[in-house]
Amino acid sequence: MGIMQQIRNFTARIKRQIEELFGVRVAETEDTDILLNRYDKITHGIPPWCEENENLRSLNFAAFIDDFLAGLVCLEINVSITGGARAEWLQKQVEYTLQKMRIRVSDALGSAGIIFKPNGMNERGVDFVRPDSFVVVDQDSNGNIMGCIFRYTRQQKDKFYSRFEYHRFESDGLGGKIYRISNLAFKSTSSHSIGDQCELSEVQDWATLEPEIYVTNVDKPLFAYFGNPAPNRADGASPLSTPVWASALVELRDLDIAWSLKGDEVEDSRHVTYIPDTAVRYAEDNGVKLPRYIRALQMGGQEDSIHEHVATLLTEQRIDDINSILAMISTKLGLSQGTFRLDERTGMITATQVEADDQDTIRTVKNLREALQNAMDDLIYALDKIADGYSNTRPEAYEVEYKFGDITYNYEEDRQHHYALALQGKYPWVDYYVKYLGESREEAERMLAEAAAANTAPTSWMSEE
Repeated sequence: MGIMQQIRNFTARIKRQIEELFGVRVAETEDTDILLNRYDKITHGIPPWCEENENLRSLNFAAFIDDFLAGLVCLEINVSITGGARAEWLQKQVEYTLQKMRIRVSDALGSAGIIFKPNGMNERGVDFVRPDSFVVVDQDSNGNIMGCIFRYTRQQKDKFYSRFEYHRFESDGLGGKIYRISNLAFKSTSSHSIGDQCELSEVQDWATLEPEIYVTNVDKPLFAYFGNPAPNRADGASPLSTPVWASALVELRDLDIAWSLKGDEVEDSRHVTYIPDTAVRYAEDNGVKLPRYIRALQMGGQEDSIHEHVATLLTEQRIDDINSILAMISTKLGLSQGTFRLDERTGMITATQVEADDQDTIRTVKNLREALQNAMDDLIYALDKIADGYSNTRPEAYEVEYKFGDITYNYEEDRQHHYALALQGKYPWVDYYVKYLGESREEAERMLAEAAAANTAPTSWMSEE
Protein backbone atom coordinates (compact mmCIF):
# COMPACT_ATOMS: atom_id res chain seq x y z
CA MET A 1 0.00 0.00 0.00
CA GLY A 2 1.46 3.38 -1.06
CA ILE A 3 1.87 6.27 1.37
CA MET A 4 -0.85 8.33 -0.32
CA GLN A 5 -3.28 5.39 -0.01
CA GLN A 6 -2.44 5.13 3.70
CA ILE A 7 -3.09 8.83 4.17
CA ARG A 8 -6.47 8.57 2.43
CA ASN A 9 -7.58 5.65 4.60
CA PHE A 10 -6.39 7.45 7.69
CA THR A 11 -8.37 10.54 6.71
CA ALA A 12 -11.51 8.49 6.09
CA ARG A 13 -11.17 6.81 9.51
CA ILE A 14 -10.78 10.14 11.29
CA LYS A 15 -13.82 11.51 9.47
CA ARG A 16 -15.92 8.59 10.68
CA GLN A 17 -14.75 9.24 14.24
CA ILE A 18 -15.63 12.93 13.88
CA GLU A 19 -19.13 12.10 12.69
CA GLU A 20 -19.71 9.81 15.68
CA LEU A 21 -18.12 12.23 18.14
CA PHE A 22 -19.99 15.39 17.13
CA GLY A 23 -23.13 13.86 15.67
CA VAL A 24 -22.57 15.51 12.31
CA ARG A 25 -22.28 14.50 8.68
CA VAL A 26 -19.06 15.40 6.93
CA ALA A 27 -19.74 17.04 3.57
CA GLU A 28 -16.68 15.58 1.86
CA THR A 29 -17.14 12.08 0.45
CA GLU A 30 -14.66 9.35 -0.39
CA ASP A 31 -14.61 10.74 -3.94
CA THR A 32 -13.54 14.09 -2.50
CA ASP A 33 -10.67 12.41 -0.65
CA ILE A 34 -9.55 10.68 -3.84
CA LEU A 35 -9.53 13.99 -5.73
CA LEU A 36 -7.69 15.82 -2.94
CA ASN A 37 -4.96 13.18 -2.86
CA ARG A 38 -4.71 13.26 -6.65
CA TYR A 39 -4.31 17.04 -6.62
CA ASP A 40 -1.68 16.77 -3.90
CA LYS A 41 0.32 14.26 -5.94
CA ILE A 42 0.22 16.42 -9.06
CA THR A 43 1.30 19.53 -7.14
CA HIS A 44 4.25 17.64 -5.66
CA GLY A 45 5.45 16.31 -9.00
CA ILE A 46 4.22 12.72 -8.75
CA PRO A 47 1.15 12.70 -11.03
CA PRO A 48 -0.70 9.41 -11.67
CA TRP A 49 0.50 9.17 -15.26
CA CYS A 50 4.13 9.15 -14.11
CA GLU A 51 3.37 6.49 -11.50
CA GLU A 52 1.77 4.36 -14.21
CA ASN A 53 4.69 4.80 -16.61
CA GLU A 54 8.15 4.85 -15.07
CA ASN A 55 9.63 6.20 -18.32
CA LEU A 56 7.79 9.50 -17.88
CA ARG A 57 9.35 12.33 -15.91
CA SER A 58 7.20 15.12 -14.55
CA LEU A 59 8.05 18.76 -15.14
CA ASN A 60 5.82 19.60 -12.16
CA PHE A 61 4.36 22.35 -14.32
CA ALA A 62 1.28 22.47 -12.08
CA ALA A 63 3.38 23.90 -9.23
CA PHE A 64 4.86 26.44 -11.65
CA ILE A 65 1.32 27.53 -12.57
CA ASP A 66 0.38 27.86 -8.89
CA ASP A 67 3.38 30.07 -8.16
CA PHE A 68 2.99 32.10 -11.35
CA LEU A 69 -0.66 32.98 -10.74
CA ALA A 70 -0.08 33.55 -7.01
CA GLY A 71 2.62 36.04 -7.95
CA LEU A 72 0.24 37.96 -10.22
CA VAL A 73 -2.63 37.85 -7.73
CA CYS A 74 -0.50 39.02 -4.79
CA LEU A 75 1.63 41.51 -6.72
CA GLU A 76 2.20 44.50 -4.42
CA ILE A 77 -0.91 43.61 -2.40
CA ASN A 78 -1.64 46.05 0.40
CA VAL A 79 -4.51 46.23 2.88
CA SER A 80 -4.98 49.41 4.87
CA ILE A 81 -7.38 49.51 7.85
CA THR A 82 -8.10 52.93 9.31
CA GLY A 83 -9.98 53.97 12.41
CA GLY A 84 -8.99 53.86 16.07
CA ALA A 85 -7.35 51.35 18.38
CA ARG A 86 -9.40 48.44 17.04
CA ALA A 87 -8.30 49.27 13.49
CA GLU A 88 -4.65 49.28 14.60
CA TRP A 89 -5.09 45.84 16.18
CA LEU A 90 -6.73 44.52 13.01
CA GLN A 91 -3.96 46.03 10.88
CA LYS A 92 -1.30 44.09 12.80
CA GLN A 93 -3.14 40.82 12.25
CA VAL A 94 -3.59 41.53 8.55
CA GLU A 95 0.05 42.49 8.09
CA TYR A 96 1.10 39.14 9.52
CA THR A 97 -1.28 37.42 7.10
CA LEU A 98 0.08 39.36 4.11
CA GLN A 99 3.65 38.29 4.90
CA LYS A 100 2.70 34.73 4.03
CA MET A 101 -0.02 35.49 1.50
CA ARG A 102 1.79 34.61 -1.73
CA ILE A 103 2.80 31.15 -0.47
CA ARG A 104 -0.68 30.45 0.91
CA VAL A 105 -2.41 31.61 -2.26
CA SER A 106 -0.16 29.26 -4.23
CA ASP A 107 -1.18 26.44 -1.87
CA ALA A 108 -4.85 27.28 -2.34
CA LEU A 109 -4.68 27.50 -6.13
CA GLY A 110 -2.94 24.12 -6.33
CA SER A 111 -5.45 22.35 -4.12
CA ALA A 112 -9.02 22.69 -2.91
CA GLY A 113 -8.56 26.11 -1.33
CA ILE A 114 -7.44 27.21 2.11
CA ILE A 115 -9.05 28.66 5.26
CA PHE A 116 -7.80 31.74 7.10
CA LYS A 117 -8.88 31.41 10.73
CA PRO A 118 -8.24 33.71 13.73
CA ASN A 119 -6.64 31.90 16.65
CA GLY A 120 -6.95 34.55 19.35
CA MET A 121 -3.22 35.26 19.67
CA ASN A 122 -1.98 38.84 19.90
CA GLU A 123 0.77 38.09 17.38
CA ARG A 124 0.54 35.64 14.47
CA GLY A 125 -3.18 35.68 15.12
CA VAL A 126 -4.21 33.88 11.93
CA ASP A 127 -3.93 30.16 11.10
CA PHE A 128 -3.68 28.97 7.50
CA VAL A 129 -5.57 25.67 7.35
CA ARG A 130 -5.19 23.34 4.38
CA PRO A 131 -8.00 20.98 3.26
CA ASP A 132 -6.33 17.99 4.96
CA SER A 133 -6.81 19.68 8.35
CA PHE A 134 -10.48 20.63 8.25
CA VAL A 135 -13.80 19.07 7.31
CA VAL A 136 -16.97 20.86 6.27
CA VAL A 137 -20.09 19.87 8.23
CA ASP A 138 -22.56 22.54 7.11
CA GLN A 139 -23.13 24.75 4.08
CA ASP A 140 -25.88 27.06 2.89
CA SER A 141 -27.91 26.76 -0.30
CA ASN A 142 -25.21 28.62 -2.22
CA GLY A 143 -22.47 26.22 -1.15
CA ASN A 144 -20.89 28.65 1.31
CA ILE A 145 -19.22 26.91 4.25
CA MET A 146 -21.22 27.60 7.44
CA GLY A 147 -19.93 24.90 9.77
CA CYS A 148 -16.44 23.45 9.99
CA ILE A 149 -14.30 21.27 12.25
CA PHE A 150 -10.58 22.00 12.39
CA ARG A 151 -8.00 19.48 13.54
CA TYR A 152 -4.73 20.40 15.25
CA THR A 153 -2.13 17.82 16.25
CA ARG A 154 0.82 17.73 18.66
CA GLN A 155 3.22 15.05 19.77
CA GLN A 156 4.64 14.98 23.27
CA LYS A 157 7.10 12.15 23.91
CA ASP A 158 5.23 8.94 22.98
CA LYS A 159 1.74 10.50 23.04
CA PHE A 160 -0.18 11.92 20.08
CA TYR A 161 -2.66 14.71 20.81
CA SER A 162 -5.50 15.93 18.62
CA ARG A 163 -7.63 19.01 19.16
CA PHE A 164 -10.89 19.49 17.31
CA GLU A 165 -12.26 23.02 17.04
CA TYR A 166 -15.90 22.90 15.98
CA HIS A 167 -17.45 26.10 14.51
CA ARG A 168 -21.20 26.31 13.84
CA PHE A 169 -24.38 28.35 14.23
CA GLU A 170 -27.01 27.23 16.73
CA SER A 171 -30.42 28.49 17.80
CA ASP A 172 -30.39 30.81 20.81
CA GLY A 173 -33.85 29.61 21.83
CA LEU A 174 -35.36 33.03 21.15
CA GLY A 175 -35.82 32.76 17.43
CA GLY A 176 -32.31 33.95 16.67
CA LYS A 177 -28.94 32.28 16.31
CA ILE A 178 -25.69 32.18 18.20
CA TYR A 179 -22.21 31.22 17.08
CA ARG A 180 -20.64 28.38 19.05
CA ILE A 181 -17.04 27.16 19.12
CA SER A 182 -16.23 23.89 20.92
CA ASN A 183 -12.72 22.67 21.72
CA LEU A 184 -12.13 18.99 22.50
CA ALA A 185 -8.74 17.33 23.04
CA PHE A 186 -7.81 13.66 22.64
CA LYS A 187 -4.77 11.59 23.48
CA SER A 188 -3.53 8.45 21.77
CA THR A 189 -0.49 6.19 21.63
CA SER A 190 -0.83 6.02 17.82
CA SER A 191 -0.86 8.70 15.17
CA HIS A 192 -3.54 6.72 13.33
CA SER A 193 -6.21 7.15 15.99
CA ILE A 194 -7.55 10.08 17.99
CA GLY A 195 -7.67 7.95 21.14
CA ASP A 196 -9.49 9.03 24.30
CA GLN A 197 -10.65 12.47 25.37
CA CYS A 198 -8.34 14.41 27.68
CA GLU A 199 -7.98 17.88 29.15
CA LEU A 200 -6.91 20.75 26.92
CA SER A 201 -4.32 21.69 29.57
CA GLU A 202 -2.27 18.56 28.81
CA VAL A 203 -0.86 20.46 25.84
CA GLN A 204 0.71 23.77 26.82
CA ASP A 205 -0.34 25.59 23.66
CA TRP A 206 -3.98 24.64 24.34
CA ALA A 207 -4.06 25.29 28.08
CA THR A 208 -5.63 28.76 27.82
CA LEU A 209 -8.38 27.72 25.39
CA GLU A 210 -11.97 27.63 26.59
CA PRO A 211 -13.86 24.36 26.01
CA GLU A 212 -16.93 26.32 24.87
CA ILE A 213 -17.20 29.82 23.38
CA TYR A 214 -20.44 31.56 22.45
CA VAL A 215 -20.44 34.67 20.26
CA THR A 216 -23.50 36.81 19.64
CA ASN A 217 -24.30 39.28 16.85
CA VAL A 218 -22.48 37.20 14.26
CA ASP A 219 -23.80 37.01 10.70
CA LYS A 220 -21.19 34.77 9.09
CA PRO A 221 -18.58 32.20 10.19
CA LEU A 222 -15.52 33.32 12.09
CA PHE A 223 -13.16 32.04 9.43
CA ALA A 224 -12.57 32.82 5.75
CA TYR A 225 -12.35 30.40 2.85
CA PHE A 226 -10.36 31.20 -0.28
CA GLY A 227 -10.16 29.06 -3.39
CA ASN A 228 -10.30 29.09 -7.16
CA PRO A 229 -13.65 30.76 -8.04
CA ALA A 230 -14.19 28.51 -11.07
CA PRO A 231 -16.91 25.81 -10.89
CA ASN A 232 -15.96 22.49 -9.31
CA ARG A 233 -16.92 20.17 -12.18
CA ALA A 234 -15.03 17.20 -10.78
CA ASP A 235 -17.05 17.10 -7.54
CA GLY A 236 -20.11 19.29 -7.94
CA ALA A 237 -21.58 18.49 -4.50
CA SER A 238 -18.41 19.54 -2.66
CA PRO A 239 -18.22 23.01 -1.09
CA LEU A 240 -14.50 23.04 -1.88
CA SER A 241 -12.88 24.47 -4.99
CA THR A 242 -10.57 22.81 -7.49
CA PRO A 243 -7.00 23.70 -8.54
CA VAL A 244 -6.67 26.34 -11.24
CA TRP A 245 -5.22 23.69 -13.55
CA ALA A 246 -7.92 21.06 -12.91
CA SER A 247 -9.40 21.52 -16.40
CA ALA A 248 -5.99 21.03 -18.04
CA LEU A 249 -5.02 17.61 -16.66
CA VAL A 250 -4.90 16.05 -20.13
CA GLU A 251 -2.57 18.79 -21.35
CA LEU A 252 -0.34 18.51 -18.27
CA ARG A 253 0.00 14.80 -18.99
CA ASP A 254 0.75 15.51 -22.66
CA LEU A 255 3.39 18.05 -21.62
CA ASP A 256 5.16 15.52 -19.41
CA ILE A 257 5.09 12.97 -22.26
CA ALA A 258 6.43 15.47 -24.81
CA TRP A 259 9.17 16.65 -22.47
CA SER A 260 10.17 13.10 -21.57
CA LEU A 261 10.39 12.12 -25.26
CA LYS A 262 12.51 15.18 -25.96
CA GLY A 263 14.84 14.22 -23.13
CA ASP A 264 15.03 10.61 -24.33
CA GLU A 265 15.95 11.76 -27.81
CA VAL A 266 18.78 13.90 -26.50
CA GLU A 267 19.99 11.09 -24.25
CA ASP A 268 19.94 8.64 -27.17
CA SER A 269 21.53 11.06 -29.64
CA ARG A 270 25.14 10.04 -28.97
CA HIS A 271 26.95 8.79 -32.05
CA VAL A 272 27.62 5.02 -31.85
CA THR A 273 29.82 2.84 -34.05
CA TYR A 274 29.08 -0.89 -33.91
CA ILE A 275 31.96 -3.25 -34.67
CA PRO A 276 32.21 -7.04 -34.40
CA ASP A 277 32.46 -8.33 -30.85
CA THR A 278 35.59 -10.25 -31.81
CA ALA A 279 37.33 -6.93 -32.50
CA VAL A 280 36.32 -5.60 -29.10
CA ARG A 281 37.56 -8.72 -27.34
CA TYR A 282 40.87 -8.47 -29.22
CA ALA A 283 41.28 -4.86 -28.08
CA GLU A 284 40.53 -5.78 -24.48
CA ASP A 285 42.92 -8.71 -24.52
CA ASN A 286 45.73 -6.53 -25.89
CA GLY A 287 45.18 -3.51 -23.65
CA VAL A 288 43.85 -1.29 -26.41
CA LYS A 289 41.50 1.40 -25.13
CA LEU A 290 38.64 1.94 -27.56
CA PRO A 291 36.78 5.27 -27.96
CA ARG A 292 33.63 5.54 -25.84
CA TYR A 293 31.37 5.55 -28.94
CA ILE A 294 32.50 2.02 -29.91
CA ARG A 295 29.99 -0.76 -29.17
CA ALA A 296 30.33 -4.50 -29.70
CA LEU A 297 27.77 -6.33 -31.81
CA GLN A 298 27.43 -9.98 -32.73
CA MET A 299 27.51 -9.67 -36.50
CA GLY A 300 26.38 -13.19 -37.46
CA GLY A 301 29.41 -14.09 -39.51
CA GLN A 302 29.99 -10.65 -41.03
CA GLU A 303 33.30 -10.20 -39.23
CA ASP A 304 34.38 -7.14 -41.19
CA SER A 305 31.10 -5.19 -41.01
CA ILE A 306 30.99 -1.83 -39.25
CA HIS A 307 27.72 -0.05 -38.65
CA GLU A 308 27.30 3.64 -37.85
CA HIS A 309 24.35 4.87 -35.80
CA VAL A 310 23.57 8.57 -36.17
CA ALA A 311 20.49 9.64 -34.19
CA THR A 312 17.97 12.02 -35.69
CA LEU A 313 17.02 14.88 -33.37
CA LEU A 314 13.52 16.22 -34.02
CA THR A 315 14.24 19.33 -31.98
CA GLU A 316 12.10 21.78 -33.93
CA GLN A 317 9.16 19.39 -34.07
CA ARG A 318 9.41 18.68 -30.34
CA ILE A 319 9.54 22.38 -29.49
CA ASP A 320 6.55 23.09 -31.73
CA ASP A 321 4.64 20.26 -30.03
CA ILE A 322 5.52 21.50 -26.54
CA ASN A 323 4.55 25.07 -27.37
CA SER A 324 1.26 23.84 -28.81
CA ILE A 325 0.52 22.05 -25.54
CA LEU A 326 1.54 25.12 -23.54
CA ALA A 327 -0.80 27.26 -25.63
CA MET A 328 -3.72 24.93 -24.84
CA ILE A 329 -2.82 24.98 -21.14
CA SER A 330 -2.87 28.78 -21.25
CA THR A 331 -6.31 28.72 -22.88
CA LYS A 332 -7.75 26.27 -20.35
CA LEU A 333 -6.39 28.34 -17.47
CA GLY A 334 -8.16 31.40 -18.81
CA LEU A 335 -4.88 33.05 -19.77
CA SER A 336 -3.87 34.70 -23.01
CA GLN A 337 -2.38 32.58 -25.80
CA GLY A 338 1.38 32.40 -25.52
CA THR A 339 1.49 33.09 -21.78
CA PHE A 340 3.78 30.06 -21.40
CA ARG A 341 6.53 29.43 -23.92
CA LEU A 342 9.52 27.15 -24.39
CA ASP A 343 12.52 29.39 -25.02
CA GLU A 344 14.60 27.81 -27.79
CA ARG A 345 17.77 29.56 -26.63
CA THR A 346 17.68 28.51 -22.98
CA GLY A 347 15.54 25.40 -23.19
CA MET A 348 13.47 26.76 -20.30
CA ILE A 349 9.70 27.07 -20.15
CA THR A 350 8.90 30.60 -19.06
CA ALA A 351 5.94 32.89 -18.57
CA THR A 352 5.86 35.99 -20.75
CA GLN A 353 5.33 39.54 -19.56
CA VAL A 354 1.63 40.39 -19.26
CA GLU A 355 0.79 43.11 -21.76
CA ALA A 356 -2.07 45.57 -21.64
CA ASP A 357 -3.91 43.76 -24.44
CA ASP A 358 -3.77 40.36 -22.66
CA GLN A 359 -7.40 40.68 -21.64
CA ASP A 360 -7.87 36.97 -20.88
CA THR A 361 -5.02 36.95 -18.37
CA ILE A 362 -6.10 40.26 -16.83
CA ARG A 363 -9.68 39.02 -16.43
CA THR A 364 -8.59 35.76 -14.79
CA VAL A 365 -6.24 37.50 -12.36
CA LYS A 366 -8.97 40.03 -11.56
CA ASN A 367 -11.39 37.21 -10.71
CA LEU A 368 -8.82 35.59 -8.43
CA ARG A 369 -8.09 38.91 -6.75
CA GLU A 370 -11.79 39.49 -6.14
CA ALA A 371 -12.07 36.05 -4.52
CA LEU A 372 -9.05 36.80 -2.34
CA GLN A 373 -10.44 40.22 -1.38
CA ASN A 374 -13.75 38.65 -0.40
CA ALA A 375 -11.88 36.15 1.76
CA MET A 376 -9.89 38.97 3.36
CA ASP A 377 -13.13 40.82 4.10
CA ASP A 378 -14.45 37.69 5.85
CA LEU A 379 -11.17 37.31 7.75
CA ILE A 380 -11.19 40.92 8.95
CA TYR A 381 -14.82 40.50 10.01
CA ALA A 382 -13.87 37.36 11.98
CA LEU A 383 -10.86 39.09 13.53
CA ASP A 384 -13.06 41.99 14.60
CA LYS A 385 -15.45 39.63 16.40
CA ILE A 386 -12.62 37.66 17.99
CA ALA A 387 -11.03 40.94 19.14
CA ASP A 388 -13.97 41.50 21.50
CA GLY A 389 -12.63 38.70 23.67
CA TYR A 390 -8.92 38.65 22.86
CA SER A 391 -7.84 42.28 22.60
CA ASN A 392 -7.96 45.34 24.83
CA THR A 393 -9.76 47.43 22.22
CA ARG A 394 -13.41 48.41 22.08
CA PRO A 395 -15.65 47.74 19.07
CA GLU A 396 -15.62 50.64 16.63
CA ALA A 397 -16.13 51.48 13.00
CA TYR A 398 -13.23 50.99 10.63
CA GLU A 399 -12.56 51.28 6.90
CA VAL A 400 -10.64 48.86 4.70
CA GLU A 401 -8.82 49.75 1.48
CA TYR A 402 -7.20 47.24 -0.89
CA LYS A 403 -4.47 47.94 -3.40
CA PHE A 404 -2.92 45.56 -5.95
CA GLY A 405 0.02 46.08 -8.28
CA ASP A 406 -0.35 46.55 -12.04
CA ILE A 407 0.36 43.18 -13.67
CA THR A 408 0.91 44.83 -17.06
CA TYR A 409 3.90 46.83 -15.84
CA ASN A 410 6.57 47.02 -18.54
CA TYR A 411 10.06 48.15 -17.54
CA GLU A 412 11.04 49.45 -20.98
CA GLU A 413 7.85 51.48 -21.36
CA ASP A 414 8.36 52.85 -17.86
CA ARG A 415 11.96 53.82 -18.70
CA GLN A 416 10.95 55.62 -21.87
CA HIS A 417 8.15 57.43 -20.03
CA HIS A 418 10.51 58.72 -17.35
CA TYR A 419 13.12 59.64 -19.96
CA ALA A 420 10.55 61.87 -21.65
CA LEU A 421 9.66 63.41 -18.29
CA ALA A 422 13.34 64.08 -17.59
CA LEU A 423 13.73 65.83 -20.95
CA GLN A 424 10.78 68.03 -20.02
CA GLY A 425 12.38 68.86 -16.67
CA LYS A 426 9.64 67.03 -14.76
CA TYR A 427 11.80 64.16 -13.45
CA PRO A 428 15.32 64.44 -11.96
CA TRP A 429 18.09 63.10 -14.17
CA VAL A 430 19.85 61.80 -11.08
CA ASP A 431 16.91 59.56 -10.27
CA TYR A 432 16.76 58.41 -13.89
CA TYR A 433 20.44 57.43 -13.87
CA VAL A 434 20.01 55.56 -10.58
CA LYS A 435 16.80 53.70 -11.42
CA TYR A 436 17.21 52.96 -15.12
CA LEU A 437 20.97 53.06 -15.75
CA GLY A 438 21.98 51.30 -12.55
CA GLU A 439 24.36 54.00 -11.34
CA SER A 440 24.87 54.84 -7.68
CA ARG A 441 23.55 58.24 -6.65
CA GLU A 442 27.09 59.53 -6.07
CA GLU A 443 28.26 58.36 -9.51
CA ALA A 444 25.16 59.79 -11.20
CA GLU A 445 25.71 63.18 -9.59
CA ARG A 446 29.40 63.13 -10.60
CA MET A 447 28.60 62.25 -14.23
CA LEU A 448 25.93 64.91 -14.54
CA ALA A 449 28.13 67.52 -12.89
CA GLU A 450 30.91 66.82 -15.39
CA ALA A 451 28.41 67.04 -18.25
CA ALA A 452 27.11 70.34 -16.91
CA ALA A 453 30.63 71.71 -16.67
CA ALA A 454 31.20 70.78 -20.29
CA ASN A 455 27.94 72.57 -21.13
CA THR A 456 26.42 69.33 -22.46
CA ALA A 457 24.09 68.50 -19.62
CA PRO A 458 20.33 68.49 -20.22
CA THR A 459 18.56 71.79 -19.43
CA SER A 460 16.55 70.14 -16.66
CA TRP A 461 19.73 69.12 -14.84
CA MET A 462 21.39 72.54 -15.18
CA SER A 463 18.25 74.25 -13.92
CA GLU A 464 18.44 72.12 -10.77
CA GLU A 465 22.00 73.35 -10.23
